[in-house]
Amino acid sequence: MISMPDNPKSNNKKGRSRPSVLRSGFSTGTAAAAAARAALRHLVTGIPAKVIAVRLPSGVYLPVPVAWSKIQGRIASASVIKDGGDDPDITNGAEIRATINLLHSGASKPAILLTAGKGVGLVTKPGLPAATGEPAINPVPRQMLSDNIAIEIRRLESLSPDLNWSNLAVTDNGSLQSGKPVLQLPLYAATEFEGTRSHPNNFSVKVEIEVPRGEELSRHTLNPRLGIIGGISILGTTGIVRPFSNEAYEQTIQAALSVAVSNGCHTAVLSTGGKSERFARQLLPELPAEAFIQIADFFAFSLQQSRLSGISRIIHSVFFGKALKMAQGYPNTHAHTVPLNLDFLAAIARSLNYDADHCRQLNSANTARHALEFIADKGSYDIIESVARRAAAQSAQLAGEGAGIRLLLFDYNGSLLADIK
Repeated sequence: MISMPDNPKSNNKKGRSRPSVLRSGFSTGTAAAAAARAALRHLVTGIPAKVIAVRLPSGVYLPVPVAWSKIQGRIASASVIKDGGDDPDITNGAEIRATINLLHSGASKPAILLTAGKGVGLVTKPGLPAATGEPAINPVPRQMLSDNIAIEIRRLESLSPDLNWSNLAVTDNGSLQSGKPVLQLPLYAATEFEGTRSHPNNFSVKVEIEVPRGEELSRHTLNPRLGIIGGISILGTTGIVRPFSNEAYEQTIQAALSVAVSNGCHTAVLSTGGKSERFARQLLPELPAEAFIQIADFFAFSLQQSRLSGISRIIHSVFFGKALKMAQGYPNTHAHTVPLNLDFLAAIARSLNYDADHCRQLNSANTARHALEFIADKGSYDIIESVARRAAAQSAQLAGEGAGIRLLLFDYNGSLLADIK
């Protein structure tokens, strides 16, 4: 999950130059698929792979380095280090492991038997792509595992036409009754793989995905609030992680709203990050944890998705710089998208009959924080209230008819500057 904390200093008028080229990476789902293929290849050939070409949902193949693989008896394990490129995701650099063994299927249809090991979360609340009680491995990574294991089997069979899978398979010793949830996936999930060998040896592939530091990493994500316990989620929709991906954050917001509604919430508290959320929680202790959702800069998107999800009451928790951009009606308030416009603030001051010198000093402030300090020093709190009211009005317009809007505007120390209902 992406973490985007509040950073009032990012509202600098001049802003910072963004690197011209940012490096893409691969998702935890891609890492899991690569590790599973590497383990299967090592089990069958006895030779560790250095790189695995993972088939992405688009049909493109991505080379993924393998950190290590090993065999113990008829079980093989492999490790991939997740490389998120220049994306700030907390899972960047995390180790993703897969352990594989082949099981005689008997009369059962061959399948992939997927379990979550240490550090992969378990879903405990409704409203997520994975059902309650299942490992937090999302649908696309599951499909990628199915496809890539099928591709690896086809590859191994083409290299060794006389390969006898029965020699590698074992009878399950009760591991599937260990109490861990088991996801049964089709062994040949995609039609293009169905014609390979139709599985005369009748075996299933047991795969366990593990993230050694997953539980620790999950504390820095939204997983605990979403009801995912014990570790991180295995995610990805394209298999590729694009730096500062809007799509990834939008999906996080949608998931959080889905969980909130599934847990009976009709009110959503939309904060710009961890700090503004903490202040809102202190002010609204009666609301459940699921109601608090960090939306970063996705102002319009979050309002629209809140209404589509069935949320009827929206509470914003913001700082002054974000409120100023909201008041101007910008759908996204990121500093790289919308530079701070203090002409707008000075115009508000003029409309409230402040003199030219007062307006000039507001317009020449270095940051939103600097402008707020000047306003507070002069006791010009009607300017703050006017900004807050305009921001709430823009929110109501974007949310549409029937939405209940409330806006909490805090200073950077947590004092409530305005409460617009």
